[in-house]
Amino acid sequence: MASVTKNILTADQFVACIISVLALRNKKHFVLQDTELDEKFQKAFEVLMAAGESLNIIPNFSFYIDPLHGDSVSLRETLLAAKEKELIALNNPTFHTFDIKIGENRALRYLKSTPIPPEFFDSIVDECFAEQR
Repeated sequence: MASVTKNILTADQFVACIISVLALRNKKHFVLQDTELDEKFQKAFEVLMAAGESLNIIPNFSFYIDPLHGDSVSLRETLLAAKEKELIALNNPTFHTFDIKIGENRALRYLKSTPIPPEFFDSIVDECFAEQR
């Protein structure tokens, strides 16, 4: 049997694509409670892992939430990298508020640059980043 080569997906790519979908939907300002952002990205990561085989990808990261502190060090590092790339602006050091800075063209470039179809990221945003009521 021939083995299928899997595409590697990085945390930066994953977060950039989620941010891109949010930007394209004109959802650019977020105020989050405590570890809400960590929980949303952990849920999104779980959706990714469940679909990983069918998407032919292997993520080289996880957004494991520390049970003691309730946050993900890996996610925090990825968000700081996104800030340095000017994808987002963090309005405070606790990651409770942030603004998405990228425009439509750059968002579309990010979505086209990953091995995952943009529709998958649309579904992740629908499932994991819908506004709470």
